[in-house]
Amino acid sequence: MKRAAPWLAALAGLLFTLLAFWPGYLSWDSAWQWWQARTGELDPAHPPVMVRIWQLSRLALPDPGGMLLLQAALWWVAMAAFAQALGGGAWRRAGTVVLIGAWPPLLALLPHLWKDLWMMGWFALAVALLAAEQRAPRPSLRVAAVLALGAGVAFRLNALPAALPLLAWVAWRQWPGRGLRVAAMTVLLAVAVQGVSWIANLAPGARAMPVWPAVAMWDIAAVSIAEDELLFPPEWVEPGLTVADLRRDFSPFVNVPSFASGQLRLNFYTEFTPEEYAALREAWLSLPLRHPRAYFAHRAEVTAYLLGFRQQAHPDYLVLQPTIVPLRDNPAVAPPSGALHGGLQAVLNDAVDTPLFAAWPYLLASLLLAAFAAWRRAPGDGLVAAVAVSGWALALPLVLLSPSSDFRYLGWCLLATLMAVALAPTPPTRC
Repeated sequence: MKRAAPWLAALAGLLFTLLAFWPGYLSWDSAWQWWQARTGELDPAHPPVMVRIWQLSRLALPDPGGMLLLQAALWWVAMAAFAQALGGGAWRRAGTVVLIGAWPPLLALLPHLWKDLWMMGWFALAVALLAAEQRAPRPSLRVAAVLALGAGVAFRLNALPAALPLLAWVAWRQWPGRGLRVAAMTVLLAVAVQGVSWIANLAPGARAMPVWPAVAMWDIAAVSIAEDELLFPPEWVEPGLTVADLRRDFSPFVNVPSFASGQLRLNFYTEFTPEEYAALREAWLSLPLRHPRAYFAHRAEVTAYLLGFRQQAHPDYLVLQPTIVPLRDNPAVAPPSGALHGGLQAVLNDAVDTPLFAAWPYLLASLLLAAFAAWRRAPGDGLVAAVAVSGWALALPLVLLSPSSDFRYLGWCLLATLMAVALAPTPPTRC
């Protein structure tokens, strides 16, 4: 019975998710990827692998609810596999599935058809495989974990740093105590994971578009406003742009409003030469040196909203988007409804401004847990530390690179913390 318990709990979690949230929530990003799945046109700025899975789901499953079914199935399978790897009695295994899988902010994110949830699901499955490998060491489990991390990175292109601590743990399991060999193998595994992501997202015929200019333009806009001086290369703005125009459109939470008027040009809609890209890159990278006070004040403000230090002022739509956004010729779809949905979503909405939905407590807990694991050095504490550090590895680059303060960007930080906490008191019986 104890072996079946986590899978039964996961099945109950899946059915509950579908009953409460069918057919899922579609923000603009989700609706745009649905449109791509329907038309076959690929936009490399969003992971094509998600579009391809959506296209496959449309062959046999209701659309767009079929995508919710696949996303939720991956989530609950990962939870069950993790609980099984931890061991213990039936109630403990089932409780682990429910407590982590239905943790309020994670449950609130789950029905959103976002690439972030797919990345989190694959990373959770990788941790589950590594936890199982501690109890029954097998190279096949390590290989499966690396492939799961590759799948996660394919869905969230900035997720490679979060994979690195887990890849280092895989290498350590192969060559414990051999630092140089572990470091070299970690690099090779990272290249392999990035290769899996690159292959999964190949989009022949689609115009390749770097995504960094959107962040660069937002940062330059913020500093231009603070310095009361336009700092853009001229090719990237419309003639007649003023600082007052920038101030009118600027939002400290998200970069999208800055582009609404069309006065800032984006490479998604305009062709630029390599020299023009180089000019924008130089203007962007010079900000910390030439305008350090304005630049770091801007990034500190974004980070404060991202980590949840200013929840009352932070727009709720950057935390949850429980709606279905109409886009182009996508079919009209009725959003989730019913008494179960209404009551549950109301509770989750009310909790948005509580510490449950702030990333900083989880990151603080992860930091303390990683330090404790390094001090204790019990069997299995290496994996505890790797999982805890993984959340930090995802969060730190966003301090300088995040294009907005969306809560979902740090969803893995929450999940990694909960999984590390669950791992801490259960050292493996075999090493």
